[in-house]
Amino acid sequence: MARAQLAGVWFVCALAVACSSESMLPASTASGGTVNTAGAGSPATGTGGAATPSAGGAGSPGSGASGMTQGGSSAGGSTGGGGTSNGGQSGGGAGNGGVSNGGASAAAGAAGMGGVPALEPCSDPAVSRLKVWEMQVVSGSMVPANGSPLRKYDGGGYEMYVEWTLNGADGYGTANAPLNNQGQYTSGADPAKNGVDISQGTGITLEYASAGSTYLQIRTAAEPHGGDHFRADLPSTNGQLQTVTLAYASFRRPGGTTPPGDDVLKAAFSFTFVGSATTKLTLRQVLIPGFKPPCN
Repeated sequence: MARAQLAGVWFVCALAVACSSESMLPASTASGGTVNTAGAGSPATGTGGAATPSAGGAGSPGSGASGMTQGGSSAGGSTGGGGTSNGGQSGGGAGNGGVSNGGASAAAGAAGMGGVPALEPCSDPAVSRLKVWEMQVVSGSMVPANGSPLRKYDGGGYEMYVEWTLNGADGYGTANAPLNNQGQYTSGADPAKNGVDISQGTGITLEYASAGSTYLQIRTAAEPHGGDHFRADLPSTNGQLQTVTLAYASFRRPGGTTPPGDDVLKAAFSFTFVGSATTKLTLRQVLIPGFKPPCN
């Protein structure tokens, strides 16, 4: 048996079930520049004193294979597939690709996200209208250490940027974005009342850059914590911005063999980007067909 301590309360984890980031309270949270400290009370409320993340108990990150296919590009600044030209090139469409054992299936795209237009921005800083970002690091350090991870980039708009430096195999960092912009720790929202339907499309399109091992979890209104979320790997881009589409069919629970069903996709609470090794992550767009996060 293994034990992990969180804010004065001992939890016992069976050796076959890993304690993971989902059961920890965020070390800091950010919502358009507003910082809140996660509480030491029940994970459902996040109220009380300041929480200190436990250095142990993190589950081993999955290492699903990542299948990537490069999208085509056409020179000369022409517009491609409903997208917009970017520096003289227009990217090929972002494709879903095949299932790759829980890994990501990707295709390179352009500024127009492979023909999918960017969402109308909120007045507050946001990435594709996702304003609330609850950040955490366990057994390591994070930049920014507190405050909002959103920053302006050249050309307008905001991106989410974080650096995680992890110590040992048990370290991890998380960037959690409630899809309804109602954070459990930033605003005391009840996840059970803030699930949204993301099932109208076949996957999620991202514009991001990473320099290490990361993956994306879909957390549900019924299960906002714990270690059994559906997830898909994000291929490292060596720090270069790239557009990918993660097909829902490629998401798997750790050790699972089936993709998420309607019970997950019609009641999604948040997307959580996880750094399972020392890495830098930049995120500029998160597009979900048929769903637009509310600005207020």
